[in-house]
Amino acid sequence: ATAVRQPPAPHAAMFSSLHSHSGQFCKHGCGSLEEMVRSACAKGFTHYGLSEHMPRFSEKHLYPEEIDCNMSVDGLQQQFTAYVAEARRLQVAYAGQIHLLVGMETERCDSAAYVEEIARVREQHKLDYVVGSVHHVRGIPIDFSAEMWEQALQAVGGSVDALFEEYFVDVRHMIEHVRPTVVAHLDLIRLFQPQHQLSTSVLAVAHAAIDAGVAQGCIFEVNSSAVRKGLPTPYPLPDLLPYLVAKNAKLGCSDDAHQPDRVGLHYDALAAHLRAHGVRSLYYLERAPGQTHGAVERTCEF
Repeated sequence: ATAVRQPPAPHAAMFSSLHSHSGQFCKHGCGSLEEMVRSACAKGFTHYGLSEHMPRFSEKHLYPEEIDCNMSVDGLQQQFTAYVAEARRLQVAYAGQIHLLVGMETERCDSAAYVEEIARVREQHKLDYVVGSVHHVRGIPIDFSAEMWEQALQAVGGSVDALFEEYFVDVRHMIEHVRPTVVAHLDLIRLFQPQHQLSTSVLAVAHAAIDAGVAQGCIFEVNSSAVRKGLPTPYPLPDLLPYLVAKNAKLGCSDDAHQPDRVGLHYDALAAHLRAHGVRSLYYLERAPGQTHGAVERTCEF
């Protein structure tokens, strides 16, 4: 087999992604998992993380698109099992072309039980790594639609600052209890209010979440999908990224692609965002050598 290409420094931002999905295993995606891998190979990626959403275990947390497809909690479990099997097959089949990592993106809906569920799923499927995310506040999705974001806003009393604060408290809780390998889209809550200036109180809880991730040794992704969704820069936005840099947080790149033609999309903006804030090194993951599962961190100059 052909040896896997090594990171092509100085274009470090272009060779890896820690976070992706496919239409095969995610109802709001397009394309098969193998098509995602082929796209990553064609675009010169040497390291690519597969991280489909973990199966939720309550019917009330099904998304409208899943209800429309008559999905059930059992169906989500079966879908995730099929995903891991296919991802492991691809990991072997494309081993000569690309380092593939098999992981999952977590959910934290409205119950501490999700912490136990995440640990159970991670152990059951012997995953390489975990992408830690918060997509809900008080059980309401905050990135699915503007209407649901508004519902979450009203649930906290109608204050944007209160919503942001509660979200970042949940992120800190997720980091401290899940201990993810990667922290995803740190300020996702801003998707429908990117222009809202972070108050002193919001910055305090956001910084506390960052401090927790730094203490845990998490990698914080810089996520280019924000640009595709109309935000001015990748996540984290410019008022949070400097704090991460000042704290020497580990930073890595993600496209959060949900279909093959979005692999690596807006990585030019991602690279510019990193350079504008003086980022000089990036982290990425490789499969743990000699192990059946697990990942090891690598770093390179940017």
